[in-house]
Amino acid sequence: MGNAARRAVLIRITGLVQGVGFRPFIHRIARRSGVRGYVKNLGGSEVEVWAEGPDGSIRRFLELLEHERPPPAELDEVSVVEVEPRGYEDFRILESGHRVTRRSQIPPDIGVCEYCLREVLDPNSRWYRYAFNSCAWCGPRFSMMYSTPYDRGNTAMRAFPLCADCAREYSDPDNLRRFHAQGISCPRCGPKLWLLDGRGEEVPCEDPIREAARLVDEGFIVAVKGLGGFHIAALASDDEVVAKLRERKRRPQKPFAIMALDLGVVERIAAPSGRHVELLRSPQRPIVLVPKREDAPVSELVAPGLAEIGVMLPYTPLHYLLLMETRDKFLIMTSGNRRGLPICTGAEALSELRGIADYFLVHNREIVNRVDDSVVRLTDGIPQLLRRARGYAPRWIKVPFKLEREVIALGAHLSNAGAVAFEDRVVPTQYVGDMDYLENVEFLLSALNFLERCYRLEAKVVASDAHPGYVTTRLAASMASRLKVPHIRVQHHHAHIASAMASVGVRAGEEVLGVAIDGAGYGADGKIWGGEVMIASYTTYERVG
Repeated sequence: MGNAARRAVLIRITGLVQGVGFRPFIHRIARRSGVRGYVKNLGGSEVEVWAEGPDGSIRRFLELLEHERPPPAELDEVSVVEVEPRGYEDFRILESGHRVTRRSQIPPDIGVCEYCLREVLDPNSRWYRYAFNSCAWCGPRFSMMYSTPYDRGNTAMRAFPLCADCAREYSDPDNLRRFHAQGISCPRCGPKLWLLDGRGEEVPCEDPIREAARLVDEGFIVAVKGLGGFHIAALASDDEVVAKLRERKRRPQKPFAIMALDLGVVERIAAPSGRHVELLRSPQRPIVLVPKREDAPVSELVAPGLAEIGVMLPYTPLHYLLLMETRDKFLIMTSGNRRGLPICTGAEALSELRGIADYFLVHNREIVNRVDDSVVRLTDGIPQLLRRARGYAPRWIKVPFKLEREVIALGAHLSNAGAVAFEDRVVPTQYVGDMDYLENVEFLLSALNFLERCYRLEAKVVASDAHPGYVTTRLAASMASRLKVPHIRVQHHHAHIASAMASVGVRAGEEVLGVAIDGAGYGADGKIWGGEVMIASYTTYERVG
């Protein structure tokens, strides 16, 4: 077929399209429709496709692109431009490019899928009892990324070259879940597990997971290196163990979360609605606040005096295998950190968590971006994110207006998260914590730096809370001075109202009556304001109560 009989289109796609099996999907629909050309990742987390062939083939390809996609993928924008055919003879997945044509979503971590879990539990599978099984549809993403585009060489998996079997599956276009899946591995070529005692010495054992489960069942407290950081695992049914954990963590009242093996176990300890179940089983796998059962086999010390209990399902094969070996099939899984400090991610856990944990179940895959468990509560059936972290970060939020300048925002002092913003998108960092500690300040700056690098930002504005005494305000002033850009200080309660406005799509220039009941915030008169009622737009506000 000559070029004259061909039509060609250059397609650029943004959304959640890297790290979700999107290039293999494009390759499959190209084969089905008969088009030739290429697909490749670009540096802004977008995907570029060149498709050429007869008009009917191009139409079929675009129709498949519109109506089909791999399970985790989401399309925000699809740009299709007619171009001159080049005479491609086949369709290929090309090596990723690093230029940025359109900014797109950085892939968040995705809870283990049913297919990977089935392989882990199948004695005849080569992934049997393999704690790090993943595919194009699930597994670590953001937590192991150094940079974009999402390629194995830009992740912690670059330390684990593929074995011959994995390389064969990676190259097989008919392998639905592993063709060009960047994070795949197996027991031969992937990360390894081992168990350490409190002194950091390896515990000789045939199966570190089974041994860790046995120790937990005996009342020991075990630190578990997971996907975005360490958990502290302990019996949730034993008053003595829970009291010991509270004393060691210096956490007298704050509730602990529970991880349960499956929904059947969840229903033994809580009373989830259908909507709760949807959230628990979602790819994000958050901690969900669910009404307690009065007869639950859970110590009252886990969530003392509360009507709800935080529950989550396993989101990695490692967690599932550990829970499967325990007597209760549910455990306390709380953040592996000292009070107020960031969650531990690596070797520092041995010193930071010594005195809290008796043993350490660890692996050798680096956690690049620490990310805690997300927390969700249902309010009138609507999910409310109380902590935006694993599974949700660093997904962007679209706002109903266009920004004139790119922004770096450092946030406030308590329960901090930063953000970057460009065009009509705001990209929050993962949950950071209170800014009382240098470690949290360093965490915030590192999280912002990751987003700046991935999105090739050239900030024209630096924003922060208005309070002059906050560390973030002083940091923002210093950053703005260094970059020679304005520093905008935002009134605390107005920021809450503006955030709520954006979440429901209030347009630029419109005003609302907003109520912000969030304790103290620095006011325009230099005094501390409390709960506020305001008539507000995005850029202005008037206190009316």
